[in-house]
Amino acid sequence: MRARTAAAIAVLLLAPLTACSSGGDKADPAACKAAMAKQFKDAAKGSAAENERPAACNGVDDKTVQKYVGEIMESEIGKQVGDSLSSATAQP
Repeated sequence: MRARTAAAIAVLLLAPLTACSSGGDKADPAACKAAMAKQFKDAAKGSAAENERPAACNGVDDKTVQKYVGEIMESEIGKQVGDSLSSATAQP
């Protein structure tokens, strides 16, 4: 179930990569990554807007956004796996 959720969230984050950004926007990669991390957490709760590239990502190139998606997914899934392993009970 968590794998499906993670896949759905990845689609939510990757789908807006085709969105065009206007050339006049000044890129702020750190703000973009923070906004994407928030969007990921909102999506995990079921409250994220679909197919929306965060406004903070305007002017950030698609390759960088894709990199952030991977980093965010790796971090969040790692946290979930760690939490699951630490809460599992040992069997004799």
